[in-house]
This record gives sequence, structure tokens and C-alpha cells, in this order.
Amino acid sequence: MKIVLAYIAAVVTAYVAAVLAYTQLNLANVVEMGLPVSFKDRIGAAGHDLIGMASLYLPIIAVALLLAFGFTAIVLRWVPQLRTLGYLLAGFVGIFVVDYTLGALLTGGTHPLAVTRTTIGLLSQCLAGALGGYVFILLSRKPE
Repeated sequence: MKIVLAYIAAVVTAYVAAVLAYTQLNLANVVEMGLPVSFKDRIGAAGHDLIGMASLYLPIIAVALLLAFGFTAIVLRWVPQLRTLGYLLAGFVGIFVVDYTLGALLTGGTHPLAVTRTTIGLLSQCLAGALGGYVFILLSRKPE
């Protein structure tokens, strides 16, 4: 049960971090165009995106982390001392693979999540996955 709760917390953390990064990077583009964006606008947009993207992006992140963490658990049977690095990389790479796959297979090379079309945007999503991996590490530790 502890592993399941750690996984759920990791997915929620990665989702929230990814969406917040997505929102703020998109708003940075709006500011770059010369339009003002207030703090209230930023909070409102973040709340809107957290709710609005949940039906599509949350399941995508859940599947990405499930596959990545499952693969990592298998690999860690041989190198358990790399647990922390393994799950950090699993979160990072899991999100990268999903973003790449969605872009390559479903849309003919165009990333469906606009923010991942830039290096900083893709990196922000991958780092959100790594943060999810870190939460998983912390919450799934066996008591010493």
C-alpha cells in the first residue's frame, strides 16, 4: 500500500509541477509580446490549467511514471545502491519519452503540448517528472 500511495503522490506532484511550469512559460510568451500579466492573472491561469488539463495530461503523466518506475524497479534488483538516481532518472526520462512519443507518433513530429516545442519547456516537463521521482523515493523508503 505504501508503494501505491508513494506512486499517487509522485504523479500528483509531477502533474502540478508540470502544469505550473507550462502555465508560467506560456504567460512569459504573453509578456514577451508586450501584454501585461498580473499576479492575479498568473494565479487564475494556473488554477484554470490545473483543472483543465487534468482529464488529459494527468493520465498521461500517470502512465509515463508507472512504466518508468516499473522498469526502474526491475533494474534496481541488480543495482539497489542506485535507487535515488534510478527514480530521479525514471521520472525525467519517463516524461521525455511520453512527450517525444506523442509528438513523433500521434502528430507527425509536432509536440501536442506547446511548451515542449522549446528546449526550456521540454526540460521543465522532464524536471517535473524527476520531482515526481524524488517524491516517490522519499515516500516509498523502507523503514530502517
